[in-house]
Amino acid sequence: MKTDGQQLTRLLPYAAPLLAFLALTALEADLLWNVQEQSLFLHTPLFFRQAMLASGGLLTWAGCYLTQFFFYPALGAALLALLWTLLMMLLSKTFRLSPLLASIPVALLLLAVTAQGYWLYFLKLPGHCFVPTLGATLCAALVWAYRSLPPHHHLPTLFIVLTTLVGYPLFGSYALAAVVLMAVKPRHRLADPLAAVLAVVAVPLLSYHTLYHATPLENIYWTALPIFVHNGMVDAWAYAPYASLTAWFLLAALAPRHIPAWLQTTLLVLTLAGVVRGWNHDDNLHRELTMRRQLEQQQWQPMLDTFSQASGESTRAMCLMRNLALQRQGRLSTHVNNFREGFSRPQAPFPVHMVHTVGKALYLQFGIPNYCYRWCMEDGVEYGWTAEELKLMTKCSLINGEPAAAQRYVSLLKKTLFHRSWARHYEAYIHRPSLMAQDAEFRAIAPLLRQDDFLTSDQSQMEPFLIEHFASSPGETQQQQELARFYLPYYFNRFKYAEQ
Repeated sequence: MKTDGQQLTRLLPYAAPLLAFLALTALEADLLWNVQEQSLFLHTPLFFRQAMLASGGLLTWAGCYLTQFFFYPALGAALLALLWTLLMMLLSKTFRLSPLLASIPVALLLLAVTAQGYWLYFLKLPGHCFVPTLGATLCAALVWAYRSLPPHHHLPTLFIVLTTLVGYPLFGSYALAAVVLMAVKPRHRLADPLAAVLAVVAVPLLSYHTLYHATPLENIYWTALPIFVHNGMVDAWAYAPYASLTAWFLLAALAPRHIPAWLQTTLLVLTLAGVVRGWNHDDNLHRELTMRRQLEQQQWQPMLDTFSQASGESTRAMCLMRNLALQRQGRLSTHVNNFREGFSRPQAPFPVHMVHTVGKALYLQFGIPNYCYRWCMEDGVEYGWTAEELKLMTKCSLINGEPAAAQRYVSLLKKTLFHRSWARHYEAYIHRPSLMAQDAEFRAIAPLLRQDDFLTSDQSQMEPFLIEHFASSPGETQQQQELARFYLPYYFNRFKYAEQ
């Protein structure tokens, strides 16, 4: 009979999901909020059918569904923590491991969320913060089901084949991983590994030729998994949490019944050290995310406070958001010198252009809706549609006097869970455009709009384009003239502000 101390020692590791929840809400609330802004879930049958057009569609659909709860970061983080608790219980039961060892995947999955950095804007995997957790939980459940089957009538072998045939279309590579884990410790020494190899090789190829024509052949064994490649550049370190999680599952499947306590503790300490090291500590990125959230809420003074508290040299995205906040307060020319200028490059393994991050919203706020709309359209096609893009395109369409286009985007947003009230609010402007004059945001943008309706190319260089846009014309309103006077000294040296 176990003593109270032994029971406490066994239950203590289950505090890991709670600690992860506290870390996420305390340190990464703005990251989580921005994650849901860069995602989209529509409560429609068509959205579900579109998700199922790729292998692993059910997993990514579920990941998108859960991602929307990051609208309230604590709520989304609580859902992650609950899933991690369930995962720990399944792992302990499936592989007969101590809760201490079962807490290691929780740390790795936490790292997969917090280490993403600027990949937030470029990952093409829908629901990428929840999909690894759902996939790992599914793997553990399938392996547990396999090991629980009676060995007669070749039921385990049939289960391997069934898991691959049904699981690959629904869960992608996570179903294949589960089959591999079954074969690592087979119930039937010859039949199960042979069935696993044949199924893992044949089912993706068969699916490629019959179902999933849009999936590149080289990716058929990598579905429902993130691809950290941007403009031909591979970020190998971004795969570290996923590679470590794969290694843990393989070791867990092969582990002996008894693992020394010192080895368990060593593995946990090494994992925690890796989490601390791999956690994205980029202060500028965190401030960009905070300022973007404050911009959404038109909180100009908090934006300036966030900028002022930066510990090092700021990025140009931060400086442009600072300039916008000062312009809205009517203090751009008189107070900008009170703030440090910065030219820090984004800490990413690839060039990051502002038009793909905060630039779209800044184009709109500076009264250039055509370029905001253009980049929303391009990024939506390239990286997948997001709630942020639909909201920005709604505003651009309203400003440009295109009610039919605005209604199209509002109708989509009304099919979301947390953006419905926003959509209904702006739908009123479609039916009564005169109400826009009472909206503080539209009142601030209106004096910055030029009469000429144009769209050329900014060459993905937002700040040099903005300098040329404002400095090349004196403007027709007081606000335009203020920006022209501010940016005129920058005009002949504008390419200094070009991004990589």
